[in-house]
Amino acid sequence: MKTIYKITFGMMVCVCSLLLGACTDFEELNTDPSKSSSTDPNQQLSMIQLQTCGHWQMCQPYPFYLAAFAQYMQGDWNTTNYGGQYRKNDAEMGNTWNLMYPALIKNIVDILDKTKDNEREVNIHSVARIYRVYLFSILTDMYGDCPYFEAGKGFINGNVKPAYDKQELIYKDFLKELGEAVETLTADGDKVTGDIIYQGNIDKWKRFANSLHLRYAMRIVNAEPELAKQEVIKVLGQEAGLMQSAADDALITYTDIVDWASDEYRRNGLAQMWRGREAYPTAYICSTFWKQLDTTSDPRQFVFGRCYDESSANNPFGRVDLTEEMIATEAAKFQPCNPGYFWYSNGTWPQGYWSQLTNKWQDKATRPQLNNIFLKGDMPGVVMTYAEVELLLAEAKARWAGEVATGADASTHYENGVRAAIHFLEKFGAKAFNEQAIDTYLQANSLPAGGLEAQLTAINTQLWILHFNNIPEGYANWRRTDIPVLLPSPHYGAVTIDSQTTPLRLCYPLFESSYNPEGYQSAVQAMGGKDDWNSPVWWDK
Repeated sequence: MKTIYKITFGMMVCVCSLLLGACTDFEELNTDPSKSSSTDPNQQLSMIQLQTCGHWQMCQPYPFYLAAFAQYMQGDWNTTNYGGQYRKNDAEMGNTWNLMYPALIKNIVDILDKTKDNEREVNIHSVARIYRVYLFSILTDMYGDCPYFEAGKGFINGNVKPAYDKQELIYKDFLKELGEAVETLTADGDKVTGDIIYQGNIDKWKRFANSLHLRYAMRIVNAEPELAKQEVIKVLGQEAGLMQSAADDALITYTDIVDWASDEYRRNGLAQMWRGREAYPTAYICSTFWKQLDTTSDPRQFVFGRCYDESSANNPFGRVDLTEEMIATEAAKFQPCNPGYFWYSNGTWPQGYWSQLTNKWQDKATRPQLNNIFLKGDMPGVVMTYAEVELLLAEAKARWAGEVATGADASTHYENGVRAAIHFLEKFGAKAFNEQAIDTYLQANSLPAGGLEAQLTAINTQLWILHFNNIPEGYANWRRTDIPVLLPSPHYGAVTIDSQTTPLRLCYPLFESSYNPEGYQSAVQAMGGKDDWNSPVWWDK
């Protein structure tokens, strides 16, 4: 992949004293006495964007918990042990919270504070407002009520124990912030030189902000349906519009390197975790996801998953690919892991076949796992895509028909979204898809002509597939819609530890009860006095 924007190691080092303040004391999470008031906000923005998917420890709950809950992945020890068997682990569940607040949140708030009164920095300020909303959406969607309005201001105003805010208020502020930020962005303003996503393109930032506005308006559709509709109508009336094509995709560009250092963010941390530290990757695909692709003859099936022989230790790209041989061999069966099972304990040892390609018996290799294209350090980090926008517009049109003016009917938006979602995989290194194959798939999997429930099922199943590469969003949209139906691990006979149903949020870090007890207790009391991961967040009705 061509690297669009390069961050030098020296540039990263020069601001690390401000950006890497992770620790366990809540006061230290919110303050950094070594902070330099002269740090360039554009350098801070670059680091924040890189850390979004490049901070592998911060992203660790995604493969360990969320990918299993959403039944994208299963079989790897960590994925199954924590997410598949519903096993609570404070350290693993808290990584996103513990590392996002002292690094990304603290620095995005710092950008906002030092640029708020400078007319010559209106664009960097507005971009930071937009990106702050995006970052907090990850936190509140994963954990529920959380510090928001007062968060990240410990060094600014001395408040090291910020209040926990209700998710309802957080989401309503999201909508306000995005609307105001779009209005203040201007082509005549300062150049946003630290922007890795759009390289400072103001028009694209406006369309991105409006598209996020659409996402969050649709997120609250079951909690406040009338407000959701009015916000959709409002954003559709914005002159800047929404994402117009795949060229507007909000992606973070990374470099193809492998480095487990905790302060290395130039490669995609999730890709590195999928690749793993062992001799061979164990990133196995869940049977639920695999069967959805298989039963619908989805042209993405063998782009998402492949079967590899363990023939090249410590070099996943040197493994023999058995997939085509297996397709052509009647005795070879693709055997993905069911929810709650490790690759070696899926009821029985995988049924094997004799491989002519490797001249040996293959059994473990018949478990489909991630395509090698998703193990490369330069895999793009996904924030939002044009495909998602089109599918959300399809849902809005299905729900409200003539009340929302989108420029097309639900079926057209659906087709645009599915087609864009399929081609989206080409940005990861997939070969160009055949348009005829996409046409055939759409003919067999078209949007139902009538019946809201059937239409919502079709649309949100496609969103679930699309978000395979955006795990927090996939988990969030599944909870919003309950589409597709994902049966919990015990249904498959698996033993689970801390729940019999799929958890609906992650628990707060335990240290919160000691370092910010008032805020923590307010959130816990709202759940009935227990930090319950089966308690739905506000918008999950």
